[in-house]
Amino acid sequence: MARTTARALAVALVVLPALAACAPVAEQPADPAPAAAVADGEIQLVDAPAQSAGLTGDGRGETPASAPAGEAAPATPPAKWVQLSVNESAIGDTVTEVRGFALYRFAGDSAEPPATTCVDQCALRWPPVLIQSGGRVFVDGLDKARAGAIRRPDGSVQVTIGGWPVYRFADDTVPGEFNGQGLDDKWFTFRPDGTANDTLVGVEDTKPAEPDATAGISEAQSQDGPVIVDDDGATLYVYARDETDPPASNCADACRTLWQPVVAKNDGRVTVTGIDEKRVWWLRREDGTKQVTLDGAPLYRNAADKSAGTVIASAEAQGWTAAR
Repeated sequence: MARTTARALAVALVVLPALAACAPVAEQPADPAPAAAVADGEIQLVDAPAQSAGLTGDGRGETPASAPAGEAAPATPPAKWVQLSVNESAIGDTVTEVRGFALYRFAGDSAEPPATTCVDQCALRWPPVLIQSGGRVFVDGLDKARAGAIRRPDGSVQVTIGGWPVYRFADDTVPGEFNGQGLDDKWFTFRPDGTANDTLVGVEDTKPAEPDATAGISEAQSQDGPVIVDDDGATLYVYARDETDPPASNCADACRTLWQPVVAKNDGRVTVTGIDEKRVWWLRREDGTKQVTLDGAPLYRNAADKSAGTVIASAEAQGWTAAR
């Protein structure tokens, strides 16, 4: 991954009329008054990936514990930093957070002036992308001038793109999914220019992700302990439905759009660092490339993940676990 020199720019955020902050919220939770934008704080925009500043993880520190089945997810704490990235997908270029989870905008919100109307129960299903006041927003692949933030009714600071408040969808469990796309004809992913991407996901539009060609794999420390990573520092995964004796990949169809096979970049050879070489081998894929294996298990990278030092714990329910 190319390293780009970080260039930080302190951005003062716009001020909305003070009356908005005083409007009642509890009386009409389905249609709350818009929130006033941040008046006494600023975010820092950095025109570079977070890794260029030596940052790993997802900006939030420890990952919040998952809620028991049937219960609402715990509130997402504000991040120390946020990365907005552009990722290719079946519905075109979309904006994601650093781990590759799709980011959405809500037609019920406003961009002029920037304001949110998704609070209370709405915010449980559509968690706002929150950042600590004064935190850094790393912009990777889109115009940094489109990034900003507002203050929500509860006082928290929410990231915006093109003035529109930014959300995740609770039912997107693996980076690269778009389960919220087009929901209620009000929720859509972001295009890099901040407009709504109203393209719907169709099976005929999906195509396998390009292989993750890497020159080497190594052991690295993540927030969840030692994991195996590729050249970019991205966590690699094994799939429970694959076979190890002999090695065989069973990731097909929709699975192949989200998970890249890790293939040897240099004529089938990879360097190995911090791993017993006896554990590493390869299998030949239909296209002739050599997919790297660990203890016989084929290795993959999530196609949308641009982070280092993170593990997609939610992927385990779909049979994916970090390679260790």
